[in-house]
Amino acid sequence: MTTAMIVNGAPMTIFQRTDDLSTQQVTPAPEQIPQHLPYIYLYTQMGPTTEEVVSGVDLTNLYGADSFDLRKPWANHATVLANAVNAQGNAIMVRRLQPGDANPPASLRLCLDVLPAQIQQYQRNTDGSFMTGESGAPVPVTGAGSTLAGYIAKWVVSTVTYSPDGSSDYGEAQILAGDQSSGSDTSQRYPVMDLLVPSFGAYGNNDGLRLWAPTVNSSTPANSNFIEDDLVYPFRVSCVTRASASSTGTLTRMINGSTYLDVTFKPNAIDTALDAQISIQDIFLNAWQDLNNPAGTADVYGLFGSLHVYDDNLATLIGMFYAAEAAAINSFSDFTGAHGEQWLFNFVSGVSSKGAPYSTFQLNTSDPDAAYLGQASTLWASGGSDGTMDDASFAALVAEDAARFADAADPIQEMVMYPYSHFWDSGFPIDTKKALAQFISQRPDTFITLSTYSTLSPPLTASEESSMAVALKAFLQQYPESDYFGTPCARGMVVPGSGSLTGSLYTGQLPLTIELASKAAAYMGASSGKWKSGYAFDMQPGSQINLFSNINVTFWSATARNQDWANGMVGVEACARRQAYFPALKTIYDNDTSVLNSFFTVSAICTLEKIGDLARRQFSGVSSMTNAQLIKNVNNFITTRVANIFDNRFTITPTTTITGMDAQRNYSWTSILQIAAAGMKTVATIVIQSVRLDQSSTATT
Repeated sequence: MTTAMIVNGAPMTIFQRTDDLSTQQVTPAPEQIPQHLPYIYLYTQMGPTTEEVVSGVDLTNLYGADSFDLRKPWANHATVLANAVNAQGNAIMVRRLQPGDANPPASLRLCLDVLPAQIQQYQRNTDGSFMTGESGAPVPVTGAGSTLAGYIAKWVVSTVTYSPDGSSDYGEAQILAGDQSSGSDTSQRYPVMDLLVPSFGAYGNNDGLRLWAPTVNSSTPANSNFIEDDLVYPFRVSCVTRASASSTGTLTRMINGSTYLDVTFKPNAIDTALDAQISIQDIFLNAWQDLNNPAGTADVYGLFGSLHVYDDNLATLIGMFYAAEAAAINSFSDFTGAHGEQWLFNFVSGVSSKGAPYSTFQLNTSDPDAAYLGQASTLWASGGSDGTMDDASFAALVAEDAARFADAADPIQEMVMYPYSHFWDSGFPIDTKKALAQFISQRPDTFITLSTYSTLSPPLTASEESSMAVALKAFLQQYPESDYFGTPCARGMVVPGSGSLTGSLYTGQLPLTIELASKAAAYMGASSGKWKSGYAFDMQPGSQINLFSNINVTFWSATARNQDWANGMVGVEACARRQAYFPALKTIYDNDTSVLNSFFTVSAICTLEKIGDLARRQFSGVSSMTNAQLIKNVNNFITTRVANIFDNRFTITPTTTITGMDAQRNYSWTSILQIAAAGMKTVATIVIQSVRLDQSSTATT
């Protein structure tokens, strides 16, 4: 602290120390979200069922690389879409779906089956180990003191039990009768620890745990600080994974790069040497996982996502074991009679830190159901399954979940937490398409593209394409753009056509929406939030179809074109003998004179809705600005956010005002974001004039 205050004229120097005037408030960098952030439902091998924004290697790390292998059981038409978008470096908001018949997450329950018994004593060597005879068997003590009262314990691995309603006994398992006996004495089975893998799926059956008790003689000796300073036994844990049940397990590294963690089962224990937590209850999960990191890095899930230690059971067992062993303390023991030293008891392998077997505690490892806990022995989780995964079941799950988009009370309406923008129909049946139209029902910052094709049906004829377009447009028209202004639906598009995806392992037909999604990802999907110049696809060569062959329909009569245009559909057509293209990307907006019939303009409007919402969040609660200052700052905020993000296609002009009603309320303002866009040109009138050569003003060719 500083020197005392001046109280009189006594000679002294008053040191007030340093006043740091060099600091500045750091403006947090906003999370980088692309304008084109598609929402995609998927079957995956693993991963959370909550919405996650991922891209690149984070996608495969979170959901499993096999999830995106089109030869694996999780793959379907939506997987192809996700791969196409991810290939362009565009982030995705993924929603993993769980089949109705999939089991809950795989689990591992570790129990200790304990039998009170008289324990045979054996002669010992000078290091405390049992003396053995010529046969290699321990040499028993005979006569008085040949046995001591103690316990025979058996480790047993099982799973968490689930009820049909989905509830479980995780963390609530009861002490049950065991299966060991000695005379009239029978054992009791104590739950010690429950572990759950983070998510459902058969993959969880290949996640395992190693739990062992190192000694001072181990290749990596036991942590002596735990023993000497903290009076707890230093157990050690590792997490192991394998590719399949027949594969060899490999250690998974913790966040810090290590492959094992020293722990104690004593609750709330602290390593006094490092002032660090050491209880498995406190440190195990976060040693392997890193979730919701404020730095914005992708979530890293450990092999296990939930841990429950039955503290009361362990305290009871430790007390029992210690009380029995206290009568036989010897020079090889870790016990000295110190208060609280019972947690030095090694109930995992039954030896002291010097490697000397206990006198009153014996492990049963010979029973068929006995588990061995050691550095090279893995306890595998079990009970996980993937469930039935086919296109029909997938479509039903998507249709059911899509109702959330229309629920105003669902958290998915939160633009900042769920910043998705587009939905691309990758080949769902018509009932699911109808349900998916709800994607644009509540949020004004969303756009949906429906395909006429379903992977559950054969390719359509030209007339069937037209009929399907009528139905799809009707679905979308249920959600007008603005009932306040009387603006019909504009944030939807119907795309006909299907074909074979060139060079793909997916062998069935797929809709051309996947081609458009790939193009949108390349043009609008940069994490910088800016459209990339040179990747536009509203004219050739960008509008050419490069991913598909064997397209079902590329010719439409003039009459059909006129009808389809009115129905909100524009069919692809040939631009060369072996090349097709998209002649227009038209929304279902009916007025041809409006700029709202352009996919690009309406996509930009979706982004402007987000920016307007961010402006409200930026200035919400401000009470230090005059109205004039607020207007200026809001306009500047919006102007800065829209600068150079649309590839110079539009002129964006924000106009913030305090209307008469705003002034009366004294807590609101109004911002109008005007977008000036060019009209989409689709019709050309071609006139050929013939003149005499001597009348021509141009040279002959």
